[in-house]
Amino acid sequence: MPPKKKTAPGWQEVPGAQDVMARAVPLAAVARETRSYAPLAEAVFDAALLFTNSDGLPDLRRESGPARQWMSDLLDTVGLKAPPQSSLESRREAERARQSLAQSVREALSSVRVAYIRQLDEQQEERERRFPGLSSSEEVFAYYKIVPKAQREIRAETYKRRVTLQSIGAAVLSDDEEVPAARCAEVVHSMHRTVAALAPASFAGLDAETTAQLREEIQATRAALLVLERALS
Repeated sequence: MPPKKKTAPGWQEVPGAQDVMARAVPLAAVARETRSYAPLAEAVFDAALLFTNSDGLPDLRRESGPARQWMSDLLDTVGLKAPPQSSLESRREAERARQSLAQSVREALSSVRVAYIRQLDEQQEERERRFPGLSSSEEVFAYYKIVPKAQREIRAETYKRRVTLQSIGAAVLSDDEEVPAARCAEVVHSMHRTVAALAPASFAGLDAETTAQLREEIQATRAALLVLERALS
């Protein structure tokens, strides 16, 4: 008979994981009531630090089997699982509540994780102990392929960029042939923020025709900006 495959250890066998679970359960109940997810997210992140990925480093992305099972069991424990023989509507309602809490935790966890990685530049001993071979927070972000911004920061920047574009459009598409003097500064500020948000990588993959058109428009814009710059000299 072929040898039986070894069963992968459960999260319960990871030192400290049950203690964090005991701390997380009441926090999850409070989060459901108050919609304040930061304390729960910190506990979930503490659990992620206990589990390891295939390289033996902390499972900050929570992709390992034990990490996923830990989170699933947490959601089960706080009642986000329909009992057996429940109606279809009850199961759907439980699943909606489960996904809602999980998503809220992921969003709050994003801020906790980014803040933790950022401080590794100052906490050298912590970085060397947990992330051997990674010499800076930048390398940690790159290794885990984590954007060094919390989801809240990304949403704020996206909103600001959208407002900027709307501001430029409102000024340019007004009935006046030229932007009113009172709005010149606003348009320049908005244009600067918009252009600063672009990166060379943004143009990767464009076809030749679009690339040529954009190059012409950028050159024309640069010429127009030089005229404006001279006017301010």
